[in-house]
Amino acid sequence: MKFELKKDLIKHELGDFARLIESQEGDLKLSELSFDEHLEYLLEALVSERENRLINRLIKGANFKYPMASIESLDFDARQIKKNTLLNLATMGFVKNATNLIITGPTGAGKTYLSCALGIEACKQTYRVCYIRMPDLMRNFENHRDDLRELTKYRKK
Repeated sequence: MKFELKKDLIKHELGDFARLIESQEGDLKLSELSFDEHLEYLLEALVSERENRLINRLIKGANFKYPMASIESLDFDARQIKKNTLLNLATMGFVKNATNLIITGPTGAGKTYLSCALGIEACKQTYRVCYIRMPDLMRNFENHRDDLRELTKYRKK
């Protein structure tokens, strides 16, 4: 790639695009593609890369206790959870409908892991999530009840 072209791409905030082009310059398979096919391939790679970065940023920003939790790794029988119910929750329909979800159960039942798995699934669907334990949330409300500005971080954005 010409230096001037790379410089212009970076100037117009297309540095990721320039990097993708450079990484694919020697790929013989791509040289057989038409211009349109190659451009489509590059754009799909760019969109995928940016979406993955967004999801990783959302997961990191949520501060999950179990950042590797996943719906797929849940043992439905051991946790006495109906698989269909959980898969339905994983569609985030309750979020779209602005419905609250309260997870209850005895100590060690897996409430935290389940909430992290659902939260990570929400991040994968590009929802912003804030993981916080109920005692910590209540303590924050108590400590900042006179300063409502401090509590705005819990508002929906």
